[in-house]
Amino acid sequence: MHNPATYTLIQGCALLAPTEPNHLLYDQDILIIGNHIQEVGPAGTLCYNPLQIDRVLAGQDRLVIPGMINAHTHSLENVLKATSPSLPLELWLVPLFGNTFEWTPRMAYLSAALGALEMLKSGTTTVLDHLWTPSGVSEPFLNAVMQAYEDVGIRAAVAPSIEDQDLLLTSGLQQGFDFPEHPFTDRFDLWPPIEEQLDTLEQFIARWHNTASGRLRCLVGPSGIHWCSQTLLAHCNDLADHYETGLHIHAVETALQAQIIRDYLGKDGIAYLADQNVLRPGTSLAHAIWLAPGDLERIALSGATLVHNPVSNLRLGSGRFPLKRALDLGVSVSLGCDGSASNDNQNMFSVLKLAGLLHNYPRLDYKQWPSAAAIFSAATTGGASALGQSTELGTIASGQLADLVMLDLSSTAFLPLRDPYLHLVYCEPGPAVETVIVHGEVVVEQGHLTRLDETELAHEIRERCRHDLPDTPALPEPVANTQAVMAQIDTLRRLTLRRGKPAIAHLM
Repeated sequence: MHNPATYTLIQGCALLAPTEPNHLLYDQDILIIGNHIQEVGPAGTLCYNPLQIDRVLAGQDRLVIPGMINAHTHSLENVLKATSPSLPLELWLVPLFGNTFEWTPRMAYLSAALGALEMLKSGTTTVLDHLWTPSGVSEPFLNAVMQAYEDVGIRAAVAPSIEDQDLLLTSGLQQGFDFPEHPFTDRFDLWPPIEEQLDTLEQFIARWHNTASGRLRCLVGPSGIHWCSQTLLAHCNDLADHYETGLHIHAVETALQAQIIRDYLGKDGIAYLADQNVLRPGTSLAHAIWLAPGDLERIALSGATLVHNPVSNLRLGSGRFPLKRALDLGVSVSLGCDGSASNDNQNMFSVLKLAGLLHNYPRLDYKQWPSAAAIFSAATTGGASALGQSTELGTIASGQLADLVMLDLSSTAFLPLRDPYLHLVYCEPGPAVETVIVHGEVVVEQGHLTRLDETELAHEIRERCRHDLPDTPALPEPVANTQAVMAQIDTLRRLTLRRGKPAIAHLM
């Protein structure tokens, strides 16, 4: 039997209004029917039958904003926060693979649920999860993560990470490096054959894409340019075309990646993606820091979206993405937390603040620094573009999906209240979030999840981590040969960068 749509009315709230002198519209009503916004307007002007209203949310002294979109993260890392010192990416990856943490599908479920909890309670309503697992593309892990997102109530697009090569390791072997046995260097031998992983990926998309009334979606997630063969990228394109979905991929995140790509593929990374028909509408590129001249123009023309991850970029010393230049050229830019093993939380407010500070270059005319409104737009409308849902998400308007966040304006972050964009980007760390609506459903009320018992979730995670990790403040011991592999990668990294070609331009 079909359930009638729920009618929810938010009464008397404040809304962001970029063209108003104080950037706010007060005393506004929002009518939600089912999972969409039906109408928005001054209080008392909306047309509806009061007898149909199932729920009224008081909006007085509340600011309602579009839910933020975390356009790049890795959900298995939510239980790996504070596990690594700051290291270059290529060194950081080795202990990540060599962690003695015992992964099970249940632990993957708990980790995804933990991240969803953290995001929802800090105003993020949508996540793009570039999901790696310890077993490659593994059905039990993928299903467990998607089930967590279904249960918690967040909007999620899951792009299972898939790869079949590592050109850095290939370079090392060709130069005579003898890598000892380790889960990082041996991962392609330990995982199922790539053909089997592709079959699992397709079964996953067929099962989960556009489920939960469209709240859950699947993307195709080639891991990165130097981690995917030309054949694998072609298969990923075919899957995305067949299921009418998008692609999500790491792109030239570090100087070393950029050099390895030039060495082995004969051209710069963005140009290579264009040749492989990966650079197109529906594709989102995570990081894209080490760009060659003309790359930003190429991306702007392609319709692809860049995902800027300022926290992890600095945490791993990867570099600075040229945000202002990208925006000036018309590139669609979104924001991401990245995984908690390289960010240490899933709070988009911290990403907003760092993005708002990082690009105020002393060599750039201060009038050209990115505005707070532009930063906030990257976390909302930019994120919608990364998901291929720019006509459905990111704004508060009739016909949009009802993903909304209500913030308490009496919170200290808004006292005294001035420009709301400046408050959102520079002042608010998350505690003002009071009510969160996803797909028309209240999933956070008075700061607490409505669908999941937070106390039970936290208790189970603590118990499982206590079993897996030593009961001391020290970090868990890595598997054998981790330090030896890191030492070799470090030597290889230095040798490669030393002979780097100056044609690669790190645009600031």
